[in-house]
Amino acid sequence: MSENKQSDWKEREVGALWKKISNGNKANYCTGYIVSDELGNKVKQRVIMFSNKNKSNDKSPDFILYTSTEASNEASPAPYAKVPKSAATSNIEDDDVPSM
Repeated sequence: MSENKQSDWKEREVGALWKKISNGNKANYCTGYIVSDELGNKVKQRVIMFSNKNKSNDKSPDFILYTSTEASNEASPAPYAKVPKSAATSNIEDDDVPSM
């Protein structure tokens, strides 16, 4: 990969996620951050991502990303318990997601 392509990808980067293991299972959630630009200031927001266990059809998302609350032990998916039940059953359709 050329250095110019690597630089382009680095400039477009908006965050990163790390797989986490809970109770000896395969990685069943990810934690990380996203970076946004708020009035010219770069703001880093911690996030947590889970598989959508309530996926009802092919248009439902495979994963759902939430803002994270700081937890003392990142190996435990404690922030998931704090997500409102209505948010955990998201029914976002492909038509609802803006195209890029």
